[in-house]
Amino acid sequence: MKKVIYIVAILSLLFSCGKEKSVNKSETDKKLLEVLGEFPEKPKLSIDTLETAEFNNGWRYKIKYLAEDSIPSLGIPQDWVFAYLFVPKTEYRKKLPGIVAIHQDDIACHIGKSEPAGIDGDSTMFYGLDLFNQGYVVICPDRFYHGERRLLSKMHPWKRKKNINPERDFRLLDYQVGVLFLQGRTLYSKQAYDVSRAVDVLTSLSLVDEENIGIIGHSAGGNVVPYAMFFDKRIKLGVSSCGVFDVAQIFKMNVRQPFPSCMAIPALVKNNLTTADYLKSIYPRSLLLTRGKHEWGKGDIGSITMIEELRRFEKTYNSNGDKGDIKTIVFEENGGEHAFPKNVKKDVYKWIDQRLK
Repeated sequence: MKKVIYIVAILSLLFSCGKEKSVNKSETDKKLLEVLGEFPEKPKLSIDTLETAEFNNGWRYKIKYLAEDSIPSLGIPQDWVFAYLFVPKTEYRKKLPGIVAIHQDDIACHIGKSEPAGIDGDSTMFYGLDLFNQGYVVICPDRFYHGERRLLSKMHPWKRKKNINPERDFRLLDYQVGVLFLQGRTLYSKQAYDVSRAVDVLTSLSLVDEENIGIIGHSAGGNVVPYAMFFDKRIKLGVSSCGVFDVAQIFKMNVRQPFPSCMAIPALVKNNLTTADYLKSIYPRSLLLTRGKHEWGKGDIGSITMIEELRRFEKTYNSNGDKGDIKTIVFEENGGEHAFPKNVKKDVYKWIDQRLK
């Protein structure tokens, strides 16, 4: 009977729409916020539970929640986010730290949230499931135009296990970022907003400790981390695995590979700003950045540049004070490739535990 009551109590929390904390911005952040792009007004939080799975140590819920209202002038429907929410079993009234686990993309666009949730994809990327097993409340949302958020037309979602075409998916994502540009927004501001919405879901649960919220992501998912932390001050800690790069650098004419326009922040250079300025604004919150020593090939100039950039990020972050809580890891495990190796994850999870538990 107690078990049933507990499950009902947890499910009822999913439909609670507690007051969302406002995100206060300092005067020094105003220009960075303006350059990042417009942010919509948040609609009332609405959450639906679609599936429930019970494990020995807790539950996994598949949910959807409202991110943004529709924009009729552009034919844009309401933006609903699909996500997996992990809730560990715990003592009555005990507060647990929360984590937003953001997935990668590339050939895994169609997989989305299912990868960090441990359902599909690369098993080395099951970090959302790992952290749930370590006692965290974890939400794994689909990023903008990934997984179940891909749309064939206004109201026809693609099925995740069908229509696997990474090149097409990326072209459609790039198109949708063009729609964001029309609104004065960027992919970075959209993804930062979406992470903030995921934090709203976590903090609507009474068992989540609102003072101990973190974010983790790999590759493109890791690239979201500094911008999400900049926008939402509720996020105490961030881990970016092979993810953060300087947006101002990748569009220089001497860069070997052309990067897609969706990765641009249009007014960044005009305002003499860089990605490092966003990292600097995170101080003194906790930040961990990793890179493979040979991420793009042994001796490759791109790999060397990325390592130099990592050191520059660390120096810029610490320019605010003598002892900023930033950690950088350059690894050679797994050949030092673009990866999230076992021993690196072990160190990362320990670092998270020390700060959120």
